[in-house]
Parts: sequence; structure tokens; C-alpha cells
Amino acid sequence: MAEATPNTLLLFRRSAWAAAVLLIIFAATMKPFLFVAGQRSSPPDILFPAAFGLMLAAVAARQLRLRFDPAFVCFAAYFAAMLISSIFSVDPRTSYLRLAGELYLIGLAALIIVQLDSESRLRHTVYAWLTGTSIAVVIAFISAALYFLSPDNWLLSHTLYTFGAVPAVNFPRISSTMVSASMFCNFLTVSVAFSFLAKEKRWIGKLMFGCLIAAIVLAALSTISIGIGGIALVTCICVYLTEYSNRPRLAKATLAAGITAAAMFWMLSFAALKPHSTSPFSISLPIVGSVQPSSRTLVWISSLKTFANDPLTGKGLGQPACAVSFENTDGSYSMLTDAHNIYLSVGAQNGILGVAALIALCFYFWRIGRRSGDIGVKLIWAAFVSAFLYQGMVGAYEDARHLWVLIGILAAASKLRGGTEQGLAHGTGIRPA
Repeated sequence: MAEATPNTLLLFRRSAWAAAVLLIIFAATMKPFLFVAGQRSSPPDILFPAAFGLMLAAVAARQLRLRFDPAFVCFAAYFAAMLISSIFSVDPRTSYLRLAGELYLIGLAALIIVQLDSESRLRHTVYAWLTGTSIAVVIAFISAALYFLSPDNWLLSHTLYTFGAVPAVNFPRISSTMVSASMFCNFLTVSVAFSFLAKEKRWIGKLMFGCLIAAIVLAALSTISIGIGGIALVTCICVYLTEYSNRPRLAKATLAAGITAAAMFWMLSFAALKPHSTSPFSISLPIVGSVQPSSRTLVWISSLKTFANDPLTGKGLGQPACAVSFENTDGSYSMLTDAHNIYLSVGAQNGILGVAALIALCFYFWRIGRRSGDIGVKLIWAAFVSAFLYQGMVGAYEDARHLWVLIGILAAASKLRGGTEQGLAHGTGIRPA
């Protein structure tokens, strides 16, 4: 019998990582929706079972070692809070179905943590993320061109987003491959940090870096989203991290500008940019005049009331955090049930137990970045700070697939030691490539 070659021995390990890389690329695509067993799914949802199955096969074949990570404790606490909330939910059946979704999100992070065990795999990860970004950005640019050249094109029905509370302008508001313009902007926030990471590691050249950043920023501006403050914040944090040793004054000034811009965008989220008939009150301010609350302010107040009604376990996982009728800028009305805030969303649905678990998770990953001496980890941390912690104050992104992939990447990258492979093929004596 012929002796097995190294490639044959590592078949499951390599296949599992290839599937994980493909999953990272698809993190950029929430659309087009695919229907499986009557359920609406996104491309990553379809790929995940195969990717996770291949990882388990690699473990069973002793080609991959399961590695314990302290992040798993945070994940377990978070899941436990969701489980308790589901048990006491006003609609347990709906909550249990949503609970399976939460397990899937945690699985996305775990899939990356277990397999991203070398510098070379971190490079694969960054290339995969930027590939997905490039696809989404190109679709955004095509959509912008079609808006003016062929406004009836079928693609626009999938890639444009309504203005909602945003004053309408003669320019498309683009969501590209994401379900909303704000979600697209949130994804692009992470892409900015990964572009800086690729440049800092010399995985891409300066020209490619400049083109990527320019394209990402232009695409983010097309979302006309409050999350643009996150784009400013992550860009300035990354400049600070990469330039401080050479130009500390410029780095500090850039960081201050980024924080100021982020604060201004956050403050803008409180006031309506256009008067609306659904405003329950208004405030008279000097110079500015009468100011009405924004849709976000109204759903925040309503979500706080939901939390106050059941502070221990919340209304139930997957239940509407609020119910606010709001007049859009085009005169139509929307019923808003999303809290538009990670912390209020978790609090309204899962109570103080969920909030405590979420804060613990946030603190753990904040601490990883703050304590790391590796520039790569710090740049990934900048993405987490801007997309999850900061933009989480103006959007309920706790169930965003790409953010759970990011969490997995941050946890895994913080454990790397140089460029050597950490996960040797168990029992074979072969060093994987």
C-alpha cells in the first residue's frame, strides 16, 4: 500500500480552513437571500454547517487540536443569559428559535478561534475579508452609476435602501450586499482597520492601500448613515496606532479629531433632522430653536421602558424591544421595533443578566487590545472598538454575522506568537503548511 503523503494526511485540516476562509469572504454578503426549508437565509448561513462539519472532521482525524480560549467563558455566559431569557419569554417558541441563531453566531467566532493558529492564516483571513469588501464596494459603485444612468435597473431593488428618517437627497442611499445602509457602513468600518493591518504587515502595497481606503470611504459615505462617525473613528485610531512612534504630534491630533467627529455624529443621532408629525414632544434650544426627538431617541426611550417592565430576564430573546410609529421623510409611516442600540436591545430582550454578560464580553475584548503589544492585534481591536462598542450605541448590531467573525479573529490573533504554526498535526509529526 502506498504511503500517505503529507497533503493526504492533512486533507480535513486544509479543507476545513478553506471553508473557513470562504465563510469570511461571505461575511460581506447578507444578500442575496436564499430560501432553505422555507426560511430566509444568507450565504454564510448556508456555508456554515459544512465549514463547522469539516472542522469537526479534522478534529476527529487528529489533524486539528481543539484549543480552549478564555473567550469561550464569555460566550457561555452570554448564551446562558439568552437561554434564561428564552425560558421566561412572552413567546418561548420564537425565543428558542432565535436561541439557535445565537448559537450559530457564537459558532462563527469559535470556528475562527480554533483554526486561526498562525501568522499565515491571519494573512489568509485579512485577504478574505478584503476580497469580500471589494465585492461589496464594487456593487455599491455599480449601483451608484445605475441610479443615474438606468434608474429602473433590477439590481437597484436589491442594493438601494430607503431614506427613512434621513432627509432625502438626489443621490442613492446604498446598502449593497447588506440588509441596510447602516449595516453596510458598520461592515466597512471593520474593512478600514483590516486595510491598515494589511499595509502594516506589508501584505499589500501603499498604492493598493490608498485605493482600498478611498473606495471604502466613498462607499461608506454613500450609506448616508450615522455610522460614518465610526468610519472617522476607526481611521483616526488606526493612523494613531501606526504613526505614533514616528510622528506623535500628528498621531495625537488625528486621534483627537476622530474622537471629536465620532462624538458629533453620536450627538446628531438624538435630534430629528426634519420635523415629523409623530414627535411626542419638542425642546426649545437657544440659537437652534425647536428640536424634535429623532427616531433613535424615541426607540431608545421605548426600549428603556421595556427593560424597566422586566429588568431581570427581559421580554424574551427575539421579541420586539419597542413599538414606535414614526413618520419618514417621504411622508410614509414605519413601525419601529428595533432598539437601534446593542445595549438597550439586549437589555429589553434579555434583562440585566443579558446586559451583564454583554458588558463582560465587551470588557474582555477591550482588555485584549489594550494589553497587547502587537500592532496587528491593536488594529483588529480598533475595528472592534469602532464597529461594536461605538456604533453599537446607534445600532443593534449584536447579531451581525461579520462582527462575530471579527470577535473570533481578535481572540485568535491575540494568541499568535510570530509566524510559526501553532497547531501541529496531532500524532503525525508533520508541520502543516
